[in-house]
Amino acid sequence: MISNGNPLFFSAFLFRYVHTRRHIETSEQVMLEVSCERHTLLFCEQGEGRIYIGSELHPFISGKIYPMAPGENYQLEHNRSGELRYTVLHFDAVHMVTGDPELYTRSLFEERDRMNDFSPGTLFGMLDLLESAALYQTDAEYSRLNVHFQKLMEQVVSRYTLPKTEQSPDVRVQNTIQYVDEHYAQDISVQKLARLANLRPAQFTALFRQITGRKPLEYLNHVRIEQAKEWLSLSDEPLRDIAARVGFRDEYYFSRRFRQHTGLAPRQYDRSLQRHTLVQDWAGHEVNIPGHPERILYYGDSAGDLLALGLHVFDGKAYDVLPSIDLEWTVQKQPDLILLDSTNEQLYQRLSRIAPTLIYNSHASLEERIRKVGSWFGMELDAETWIGSYHRRTEEMWSSIKPWIQLGETASVLVHHRGARLFVMGNIGLAPFLYHPQGFTPVSKVQEALAAGRAYKEISTESISQYAGDHIFVMLPESDAARAATEKLFESDEWKELPAVKKEKVYTLDEKVWNMGDALSYSRLQSLFPELLKRTDPSSIIVN
Repeated sequence: MISNGNPLFFSAFLFRYVHTRRHIETSEQVMLEVSCERHTLLFCEQGEGRIYIGSELHPFISGKIYPMAPGENYQLEHNRSGELRYTVLHFDAVHMVTGDPELYTRSLFEERDRMNDFSPGTLFGMLDLLESAALYQTDAEYSRLNVHFQKLMEQVVSRYTLPKTEQSPDVRVQNTIQYVDEHYAQDISVQKLARLANLRPAQFTALFRQITGRKPLEYLNHVRIEQAKEWLSLSDEPLRDIAARVGFRDEYYFSRRFRQHTGLAPRQYDRSLQRHTLVQDWAGHEVNIPGHPERILYYGDSAGDLLALGLHVFDGKAYDVLPSIDLEWTVQKQPDLILLDSTNEQLYQRLSRIAPTLIYNSHASLEERIRKVGSWFGMELDAETWIGSYHRRTEEMWSSIKPWIQLGETASVLVHHRGARLFVMGNIGLAPFLYHPQGFTPVSKVQEALAAGRAYKEISTESISQYAGDHIFVMLPESDAARAATEKLFESDEWKELPAVKKEKVYTLDEKVWNMGDALSYSRLQSLFPELLKRTDPSSIIVN
């Protein structure tokens, strides 16, 4: 078939339903890697998590569909403590473009991110119909099943090939935020914005506050003040003109709001102290950041990278990205720069409306991270000096423990998290520290995870022999449930049969000390690790 001179891709296929299965996974449930034998669609119905498809990482969020081709592998992970509900649908695609139909095994939906923003009610209602018809016994019942399946595929293909037409309340509120960003100089009221979003003012204000951390008019004043800063740094216009440019009709009200926002009167605003530097973050965003930020708020696990270069972060520590970030709390802390160790673009957009925000990548190598921090803050020389010193100390460390490591010996790092779920570490934490030309090498299964860019991978007790190295480093987390699961692992037959266990090359370590991958933690490990390895009975103690 041809449309507007272009061949229609999906017109060349017939889809045949194979199987549907609904899953409810608790936070303690082990979710291992799954290989797709047929075309597969995963429908996320409830909960939040992550899905690895090969080397790709995607957020696993309600209302989204994740397509996979035969031969692809996927693995799900929880983000939060609640249940994860999803449906897996398997089907065949028959290619009909020639006179010789054949099973099509390549990807049908190459742009996975286009499978977004489905109406959950419609979608899951169709899945309910499909499930109820799956136990067919007659030809008529099979025909009914096939009708439901084809209608579902019509929805999937339509969403994939056509532009988005429906907008949720969240999207409509997001549109009003963009409206404020672009029309801040105009007269804007809560009622006007609520009408634009087609929501009641109270409902609109609650959603707006949830998304931005501010009430609508507070956000409007924030945008106006930020624009005024730009004008003050670029021009010598009278205050009344600058105030009018950004939407303030009264110069004195503008001055009062400016002082409340910045702590300075407009004319006290010192250009030299407020200069910004244009930088690019890990996600490619170009961001103007303060030349000398004084209130850096770090969300993630690697604040030690900044501290190692002498930069100060708020409270001298990192704050967790999960389970959720309190946007109102973030507003109250008045950061002048935010670092976010997450690929969540929606969260990034929300934080960037509070203060300049940079996406950080704690999964990158230590050298890449230190150089990136140095480039952001004009500390390139400091970064290279730190890296050079770190490498010298590392070489000295491995040289000092050569007698304790045989050439080619392997190592693995294991940890229980989220209850009884067992993980092998990949490119974060202690594992990258161990994998060094003079140190240990990863076993082949761990090497596969590293090649795919995996931070960690969930495994089962039954498969542990495939991931266990000649040396095993077991992390003990704070959770009582996780520690109990570790003790249970130690009592299992699979564990007792491992060569590392029989040779007493197992090390039980405090996770908070040993499994952090930031620059300061790695510097501490350069002293701690030789002491650990030289102990005669490493499995007999827990090292703090």
